[in-house]
Amino acid sequence: MAKTKQQKSKPKKQPHQVKKKKQGKDCDLSQFRAQLDALGLKIIQVTSDGNCFFRALADQLEGNEDEHNKYRNMVVQYIVKNREMFEPFIEDDVPFDDYCKTMDDDGTWAGNMELQAASLVTRSNICIHRSMSPRWYIRNFEDTRTRMIHLSYHDGEHYNSVRSKEDACGGPARPVIIEADAKVSAAAKQAKATESKSKNKDDRRSVDAGDIKVVMSGSCCDNAEKAEQVLVQVNGDVDAAIEFLLAEKGMDSYDSETASAADTTNAKEVIDSTMDNNEQHKEELNQEESATCSDIETVHAKCSSQIDDKKVPRNKSCPCGSKRKYKSCCGTATGRSSVKLLVSQTMESKKGRKNTRRGTSDEVEAIAPDVGALCI
Repeated sequence: MAKTKQQKSKPKKQPHQVKKKKQGKDCDLSQFRAQLDALGLKIIQVTSDGNCFFRALADQLEGNEDEHNKYRNMVVQYIVKNREMFEPFIEDDVPFDDYCKTMDDDGTWAGNMELQAASLVTRSNICIHRSMSPRWYIRNFEDTRTRMIHLSYHDGEHYNSVRSKEDACGGPARPVIIEADAKVSAAAKQAKATESKSKNKDDRRSVDAGDIKVVMSGSCCDNAEKAEQVLVQVNGDVDAAIEFLLAEKGMDSYDSETASAADTTNAKEVIDSTMDNNEQHKEELNQEESATCSDIETVHAKCSSQIDDKKVPRNKSCPCGSKRKYKSCCGTATGRSSVKLLVSQTMESKKGRKNTRRGTSDEVEAIAPDVGALCI
């Protein structure tokens, strides 16, 4: 049997390795430095070990890139606590927990999601400088006093820190203001405000006239403009607009009832005060009455004593001051009783006045308004 010749295996060709040109990178870095120099900025290089983003972040915020692990943990914990915000952006169907665990390991590269989380957790905006390309901004805060972190991005694989040329690098990075970007930001805000206004106008125009009538009918609202405004606020939901207007009307009704109750309480206080005054007046009348009776009896006593001490001629004027003759006044039994009659008449007169004033009090009670009932 013929033996087959053993075929020698041919050696595999090694792939052609392209040597990186360090000189080219140096040239690009020099060009990048010149680009930033024109803006009054300089690059602060950090170690390239997979932690470069967090190292650059630590340099910006503390002036010490060795604190990178602290900022990595801060970013990862923020992502974990805000899972619903970040999970949809994880690529390659990697489970969320596995992704966070890997990102927490030293040397794992940061991606766009970590940039966003870093901005939020440090409450800072981020500016990323690129060679011969426009700057990238991660702007989550509109306040002009918000810190701006400046980073440089090299060849799609490395981050460095960017500072002002006058910055001595003895601590956190000094604030950097780029005039051109400030103008662009102001223009963007103005454009955004204009767009928002036009959108509100479009929304107002898009409200159906029929819906406005339905809302007015269902809520008993006679103000078409108000009904339209509420419809815009609830995104055209007719039922929600009706409920809102009815609730608002109920609050107005409650306020009016509360005011009515307050007025009723004030009226009751006035009546009580009047009654107190009447009681006080009654006491004063009683005092006056007793004083008057006492005065009359005193006069009669004086008159009687004068008559006893000295006989008065019957044809002379009566010393009691009645301008009548003594014989027809105090000189007779009838005259003596007239004093008692005078006292009695005075008493009746006082009682009449008292009853009259009491009648006034009864009239006040009759005029008092009905306090009604308060239903809340």
